[in-house]
Amino acid sequence: MAKVTINGEVFEFDQLRKPMAEALALEEALKIPYAQYEEGLQKGSARSLAGFVWLVWRRNGRDVPIADILSGAADVDLASLDIEGEGEEPGPTTPPPPASPTTSDGTSASSPKSSASARGKPAS
Repeated sequence: MAKVTINGEVFEFDQLRKPMAEALALEEALKIPYAQYEEGLQKGSARSLAGFVWLVWRRNGRDVPIADILSGAADVDLASLDIEGEGEEPGPTTPPPPASPTTSDGTSASSPKSSASARGKPAS
């Protein structure tokens, strides 16, 4: 069970539970497919985050229309949005893994490895 903080208030939320009714309601309100909502969460989409906040509040007894979140009538401070807990999918506020001791911050994982010798020539 994850702990989600919204506007300084902490809520419990099971991110592994995905009822069809909620998926359909999100698609209708956000005007995007459910898979795009989930992808948007990973990419930090504000529209997807609005849907996520709506789900958290809804499951915790808050009857806030998603239209109010989308319009700004229900204020959500993104700076205060935080997700912590084990067993759930990474949320929009999960930091990237740190660079390994042998990889600098500017080196991508797909950088070619250098060789001490050129192909067919012995190393000196």
